[in-house]
Amino acid sequence: MTTMKKRVLLFGIAFGIIALASCSNDDNAREEKEETQTIQFRITEEGFGADTELTRATVTDQPQIIAAGDCEAEVSIENAPSEKQTATRAVTTPVHYTIRAYHNGTLRGEMKGTFTPTGFTPDAGYSAQMKLGKNHTYDFVCFNDQVTPNGNNLDITLANAATARIGRQTIAIGATDQTINLSSKHVGCRIQTQVVAKKDIPTAMTSTIESIGGTVAQSVSYDLITDTYTPTATAAMPATTNNSPTSAETKYWASNFGQTYSYTSSAPYLYFLPGMDAANLKLNNLSGTIFWKPFSMNIAKLSTATKILEANGSYTIKIKMKPQFTYLMSDGSIGLFRQTTFGGGAKTPIAVVINQDKKLAVALRDAGKCKWTLRLSSTWQSQHRIFNRADMLTTENGYAETWDAAETAIPQVVKATSTDFPAFKAVGDYTPGVSVSGPLVGKRWYLPSIGELKYAYLLGCGDPSGLAQIHDAWQNCYGRLSDIAFTQVGGTAIVNKYLWASTEYFTKATSFIMRDNAAILTYGYKEYDSFARAFIKY
Repeated sequence: MTTMKKRVLLFGIAFGIIALASCSNDDNAREEKEETQTIQFRITEEGFGADTELTRATVTDQPQIIAAGDCEAEVSIENAPSEKQTATRAVTTPVHYTIRAYHNGTLRGEMKGTFTPTGFTPDAGYSAQMKLGKNHTYDFVCFNDQVTPNGNNLDITLANAATARIGRQTIAIGATDQTINLSSKHVGCRIQTQVVAKKDIPTAMTSTIESIGGTVAQSVSYDLITDTYTPTATAAMPATTNNSPTSAETKYWASNFGQTYSYTSSAPYLYFLPGMDAANLKLNNLSGTIFWKPFSMNIAKLSTATKILEANGSYTIKIKMKPQFTYLMSDGSIGLFRQTTFGGGAKTPIAVVINQDKKLAVALRDAGKCKWTLRLSSTWQSQHRIFNRADMLTTENGYAETWDAAETAIPQVVKATSTDFPAFKAVGDYTPGVSVSGPLVGKRWYLPSIGELKYAYLLGCGDPSGLAQIHDAWQNCYGRLSDIAFTQVGGTAIVNKYLWASTEYFTKATSFIMRDNAAILTYGYKEYDSFARAFIKY
């Protein structure tokens, strides 16, 4: 190689070295130009339902109507109230978290440590703060130890649905050091059944919940970039115990005596992973006693429409139990509200059945407001007067007192046709306003005895044991509830009215009254004005 060529080569090498050194210095300069700031963190742990608290009373699908014995259930799925939190909602016990910072999908920082109500302790090898470039927007993700990192994804199993937490927030940081509040939420969602009624729920409810097919996610993967959950394994949920206790609310008073749905029986929450469809869950053999008789019912789907449960969501399957009153129809048959013209059926109700064993029913409307008799009030009028108040409970001869002249004191008359006995005549003249047929043809309405009137107390779902003392003391009941039996089929209320009985106690007339909160058998002067209500035996 000539001397000239050697010089050129050496010059080229030297120039290349200088150029490389210059590029390296430029890169360092650029790195130094990206200034960083110190970021510290606080963790706020949100309760279940925090995102839906404001809409918790909103029914999220059309209610199902399910008949079960003497009950009718209205079933709907609603957002439940959020869990109660402390004033700051910050962590209250030591919890371990991992925090990551992503910029444009790339991991820029990570720290691990334990948060307490008073501070943060980093794990060995980690700092108590994060150094991040100023004036950038970051996706911050925090998660606890019930979440398993899997690259840029986070995996959660069904076993950890109640405790696993993830928080994700997009925050633009400025040019000064700062502390960022991260909100951590449950990965899982929860659902419970809640039986509600306008009267107390005196027995515990039993039932089971299971899935329809293999539709329950056993694990999900959370994509940090797209903020979405994807199930990675599903299976069937076997029948799982779902019992709930008696109501704890004050008997009678809590619902204002049958006015509001104030009595609750709530089952424990069941936990699922996000994406669960409530329409893929069913309730089996919900059983108990609320009104008069035991019942059992199934709910084929907890939601009639697709209802996807969201992460951190809290949901209630509200089961409103309504009493199924029994009605005497104009054709002589008996049936429930849904079989009447008022409930979508084809039959016309004329009376409310108050004792099926005795085939006893009370007219839908008053026969009138009147006096018991126009004869001398101090003179006895019945051949079978009562001299012991306890005997009033067993006297059930209202039909004879109304229609048999032999039951009247001298001069003997049929009270139902005599103007001397306005209350008896009012019921004797009573008609239900429609023609009757079948076994009701020829049947007569009558003024009930005090022993027959007492059964009206049970319409208010009073304690049956109270019938033995109803002649001596007020017996609590849900009077407002009993009125529904009449008013929902076009009848008139019976609450807060003295109703005449055919029974005579010494020389006084007897009556029955049910107030909003209690009922009693009583007696008073015959010249008082009270209501006559016709009874019939079908």
